[in-house]
Amino acid sequence: MPMLIVKNIDYSCSIVKIHALIKAKRSKCPICRKYSNKVHDHYIRTLSDLPVFQNKTTIILKTRKFKCLNSQCNRKVFSEQTPYFLRYSRRTKRASKILDSLSIELTGKLGSILSKQLLIPVSSSTITRIVHRQQLPPIIQPKVLGVDDWAYRKGRSYGTILIDMETSRPIDILPSREGKELKKWLSKYPDVKIVTRDRASSYSSAINEVCPNAEQVADRFHLLMNLSDALDKYFKSVNPKIRKLIKDKSNELLNMSDVQNMDNEEEKSLQSLSKVQKIDGIKVDQRQDIFNKIKELQAKGISKRKIARDLGISRNTVKSYFSLEALPPRISYKSTNIELFAQHIVAGLNDKGYMMKDIIDEIYKLGYNGSRTQAYHNINIIKEKFEIYTPNFAQIQKSRIPYIKPLSSRKLAKYIGSCLTSIKDPDERKYLQTLLGNMSELQVIRKLVQIFKTMLKRGHGNINRWIEFIKPSKYKMSGLTTFANGLLRDIKAVKNGINMPWSNGAVEGHVNRIKSIKRQMYGRASFDLLRKKVILSQTG
Repeated sequence: MPMLIVKNIDYSCSIVKIHALIKAKRSKCPICRKYSNKVHDHYIRTLSDLPVFQNKTTIILKTRKFKCLNSQCNRKVFSEQTPYFLRYSRRTKRASKILDSLSIELTGKLGSILSKQLLIPVSSSTITRIVHRQQLPPIIQPKVLGVDDWAYRKGRSYGTILIDMETSRPIDILPSREGKELKKWLSKYPDVKIVTRDRASSYSSAINEVCPNAEQVADRFHLLMNLSDALDKYFKSVNPKIRKLIKDKSNELLNMSDVQNMDNEEEKSLQSLSKVQKIDGIKVDQRQDIFNKIKELQAKGISKRKIARDLGISRNTVKSYFSLEALPPRISYKSTNIELFAQHIVAGLNDKGYMMKDIIDEIYKLGYNGSRTQAYHNINIIKEKFEIYTPNFAQIQKSRIPYIKPLSSRKLAKYIGSCLTSIKDPDERKYLQTLLGNMSELQVIRKLVQIFKTMLKRGHGNINRWIEFIKPSKYKMSGLTTFANGLLRDIKAVKNGINMPWSNGAVEGHVNRIKSIKRQMYGRASFDLLRKKVILSQTG
């Protein structure tokens, strides 16, 4: 600030106080604009400035009052001013500029918190007042205008946002999405050359009435959305036919699967039964092998100490087994009589598949005396001994049953124009392949969708021919016929949407930004406040 003279600097309690005065010897009257050098009085102004080395800074400015020397002027006394401070302000212009940015980009509360971190502390209410005080820039006549609606409350009330597509910046927002609001705005700025918009008829008629020479461009994204809605309606209309086809195919595949499973089960049953005939019983007592080995070594005359050391068991166990002719059954809570039901268990596993719970219930009725946990454990030993494989419960749950869960009409609308290899889910891909292989009209629909998407992607194509094919088609394409009629009514804007590079992408981005601004301002949002935040914001 070269126009100031610093007289003194004080520092205490993390506050820098700069005592200064204005260098000029005279000042200009704000009314008659004539200079005066006659000092009448002086007073002290206290102004907040940017922090110095993370210390709050205050300028103590000695301000003089001058007498106006023009006898014709209504002002007799005036205060001297500088370009660094606004009249009646308590902050320097550079500090005010930072608070202006905070007030636009942040909420009142967050702006207040950050201002304290920047050592220019203000309250949340002051932040809001700063927004209201800011002036909107003048609107420059746009050449390419983007128009779209945004929601105050979705499904209830809407407004309109206007974007200069050449700069991708918002220039205004309107309180309603009705055509009369747009007409009123366009009447002030009628020299618009190109207007990008969605498919709303209210915008179309307003533009035609006020700017008949402007080129209207239908947004490509909205065209694809309209096509998706039309396809959704079409698939809902043919849903009964699709359900019948899928039911028939499912039954056919399930019957084939049942025949194969029956053949496999018969083979396994024969193999297991042949093994059962060769084995008299099953031994589930884990001590039997050790007992047999000890008796074999005892017959060879090997000492108890050596047997215990080689087999890794206690000498007392070897001594007790030496005196026995046969291993007695274990008498404890772990002993069961499940070996008596080995044949029944094997037959049940082969005949019924994975039904262990039912098998255990049956052997309980036949006299089984163990617990369920022991039964599960011993049945697994039997399965391993007889090499019987049955899937567990988790595998049964994960087994894939074809065509049980069909695709929704919305997903079919999404996939019908896509390459089959781009569908990641194999079930969904197979489902769509089945439909395309058995419903010839879907092949036609698929081709039409692919042609439409190609026109939008490449930026050229004969949309009239595409519409003419749909309308007299021998297939009843409900939804698509309505879509084609809508394109015909707006054919000029649709052609421009295909052929011209402009789209509503930037407008949609600003509509999305409005949503976040609305959430920030919840409880304190007025239309004027929202308008200033949307237009003055530098983010987005």
